[in-house]
Amino acid sequence: MIISIDGPAGSGKSTVAGKLAHKLGFVHFNSGKLYRAITAHLIYNDFDLTNISTTTINFPVQLEAKFKNGVQHVFVNGKDYTQHLYENIISVNAPLVSKNPYFRSVIDVCQRDFAKQYNLVVDGRDIGSFVFPNADIKFYLDCAIEERARRRFKELGGTVNMQQLIKEIEERDHIDKTKKVAPLVVPKGAHVVDSTNLTINEVVEELYKIVQKTKRI
Repeated sequence: MIISIDGPAGSGKSTVAGKLAHKLGFVHFNSGKLYRAITAHLIYNDFDLTNISTTTINFPVQLEAKFKNGVQHVFVNGKDYTQHLYENIISVNAPLVSKNPYFRSVIDVCQRDFAKQYNLVVDGRDIGSFVFPNADIKFYLDCAIEERARRRFKELGGTVNMQQLIKEIEERDHIDKTKKVAPLVVPKGAHVVDSTNLTINEVVEELYKIVQKTKRI
């Protein structure tokens, strides 16, 4: 069984997906970590990210996801990049990498192969609309941009300028929503939940109730 959770950056989808998966006894698969891992691989190997969205890649990328003590680790060409995934430079550049057709194909294959093995809660920006259009249950988690910026500000320990953070998130939203392939949209048939004024646990409970009502697990 596959449950998809889509939504913009900072809407809380990854945290919610993890808690919902735990509550259901499913595996949580974070698709965003795959893009971030490839981005980290490129940056830490001094790859020129100029025009990366349309650059033809001349080297193979082997992508592998493993779970260690309940945590999703992502390996690119054998190296674990998990500890670097949420550095700000990775967050800024990951949307550009996600537009590259080659990286998208590598990531889509990785996700679909993984889904053959487990019951999953998968979160991302094109899960219910593109990667798993036939997901059993789809969610779209929305949130006001100011609240998303506040959450990111807290996550980064207050080390960035709030207005700059809002600007970066707005730019991220624009890139995600205007991609030519698999843009961020509300998937057909998705349950839309606004997390702006809800705690993480309240969102999880809301989604869990919908899952119970929709499917007997």
